Amino acid sequence: MFCILGATETQRPRGLVVLQLLAALVLLACVGGCGLLARAPAEEPQPAPPGLETAWQGKPVPYKVRIKVQNGPDSLAGQMKASSQLVQLAKEPPDSMLALERRARADTASAQSLLHSQGYYDGTATFEMDRESTPVGVELILSPGKRYSLGRADVYYDPEPVIPQYFRNRQREVGFWGLETEPVPPPSFPKVLPGVAVGKPVAADDLLAAVNALPEALRRQGYPLAKIADTSFTLDREATRLNADILVRPGPPALMGHIEVRGAKEVSAEYVQRLAPWNSAEEPWNSDMVEDYANKLRALGLFRTVEAKPLEDQLASGAGRDGAAVLPLEVTVAEAPFRSVGASARYDTDTGLGVEGMWEHRNFFGNGEKLTVSAPFATETQGLKAAFEKPAFLAREQKLLVTGSTLRENTSAYEKIAGTGTGDIERRLSRQWWGSAGLGGESGSIKDNEQDPKGYGFFGPRLGLRRDTRNNVLNPSDGSELAIKFKPYTGFYGESFNVMTGVISASGYYAPFRKDGLPDDKLVLAGRVEAGALAGMGLRSIPASLRYYTGGSGSVRGYAYQSLGPRDHKDEPLGGRSYQVVNLEARYKITDDFGIVPFLDGGMVYRDELPRIIGDMSWGTGLGFRYFTPIGPVRLDVGFPLQPIDGDPPVQIYVSIGQSF
Repeated sequence: MFCILGATETQRPRGLVVLQLLAALVLLACVGGCGLLARAPAEEPQPAPPGLETAWQGKPVPYKVRIKVQNGPDSLAGQMKASSQLVQLAKEPPDSMLALERRARADTASAQSLLHSQGYYDGTATFEMDRESTPVGVELILSPGKRYSLGRADVYYDPEPVIPQYFRNRQREVGFWGLETEPVPPPSFPKVLPGVAVGKPVAADDLLAAVNALPEALRRQGYPLAKIADTSFTLDREATRLNADILVRPGPPALMGHIEVRGAKEVSAEYVQRLAPWNSAEEPWNSDMVEDYANKLRALGLFRTVEAKPLEDQLASGAGRDGAAVLPLEVTVAEAPFRSVGASARYDTDTGLGVEGMWEHRNFFGNGEKLTVSAPFATETQGLKAAFEKPAFLAREQKLLVTGSTLRENTSAYEKIAGTGTGDIERRLSRQWWGSAGLGGESGSIKDNEQDPKGYGFFGPRLGLRRDTRNNVLNPSDGSELAIKFKPYTGFYGESFNVMTGVISASGYYAPFRKDGLPDDKLVLAGRVEAGALAGMGLRSIPASLRYYTGGSGSVRGYAYQSLGPRDHKDEPLGGRSYQVVNLEARYKITDDFGIVPFLDGGMVYRDELPRIIGDMSWGTGLGFRYFTPIGPVRLDVGFPLQPIDGDPPVQIYVSIGQSF
């Protein structure tokens, strides 16, 4: 090869070529002899360094964890368990010792953060592993050291806030009736951060929450643009103190301005504006009031989404009272379908299965008018009902309510075919009080157990007064409701009659436990009392449908529908001229979806014009079950009479939607 390659180049002397061939042969021999081109013999496997085999093998490494706090509160161990990888993943052992060590090291970093968040800024965390034990023992050691206290929490304002005179001279309603007033405290600008105590230890979350709450409080007091401009947190390690300095930009004082509605197509923008609980340029800005207004719009059932925010670029400086600015509000909505159909069902042991179909239009004339038409079909009731509600009728806090029905009723007390109609105007009188006035009447044919079918009719005014402080209408956990109703009627039933009817009811709800400062609905104690009276005529001189009855799902559970009170000669319910009912419940949530409700009910109907208060009542008790849904709880109650009535079942079962009261 070398000769050929050499031949293509310049001619070389023959002796030189021979020397090159000899050199090539020597080189090949050397290479072969040295073994560079020969196959290398197989090497013996070398043992792995001690410890690596266990560290990298794929077999799971079970372990047990112990968290130890040295010279510190035991509560730190509980807090550490909540964030510890070792604890949370204990049922998923790692595949190697190195992976277990990584978990332990991650936990030391988490422990260090925990100590700092609780004010132990000099705290340390380490871990120890016992590799020889089975399972492997891992000990996480927290050394908190001394806990730092809050040295100072000074608040500075730039520029210095201005408080208009109008903000200093405001009044608010107080007292049970809401007829008294008291001065509203003017806006406050604390120099020391509220919500924390100087000289006391403070957790980082609590300190940051107090800082964030400061501008939120100002936005509720007339300063909508208040914000935190800067914060400085420093440690004085010699004195073991944490010092905080907060700079706030309060912004100008402002009044609630007009509302610009965007996204409303079929719903009138004027109607949306009319629902605002303030008059433009009259109320100091209040972010809570804005949120309440947005929630009110969401509850109408007209919109899929509602977003309310201030129009900061349209702030009108000096346009309000005493030089206060006026800030408009932008409300952006996305309309939802206005029509819906639905159905509901109920079951009672004594009356059997009942169903009801429903059609509803929530924007009938474009201003949030609600028309509901329903058709009940049950053993005791069949027919057609309609209800119309016009909100903001002639005034923001006023609504028109109109109802009508044509029904056939067949109960143990009477059979009737009649039409009814009512019309009421309900108005908000104060923060917690509502009043109503209207007209109502009923006419048809009725047959009771003592008389053949007879025509009847009555008509008269309706007056009502209501106080409501419940935090949730469908499922309250706090507050109360008081209602008083008077209905004087004139009518005919064989001969003319005039009567005065009145009903008073009160219900209360109490949650003994709190969560985040609010009532916790885990356990709610609920109670209701109700009484009614009818004066002016004898019992048999008025239609049976105008008399009072109790017993059943809506009054005294454990007894049949309308079964309590006076009886006729056939031992059937006669009805009465007065009644009283007491309901007591303990509503306990087992989970977010399910709950149980032990209950005790009592009640009675009387021939007299006035009830015998807390005397001569029949009582029932039992246990209820609740399944909570967005439209209210599904209710299953099993009731037992404590004074059984001959011929009635020993147990009553009720299934429906909604709490009993």
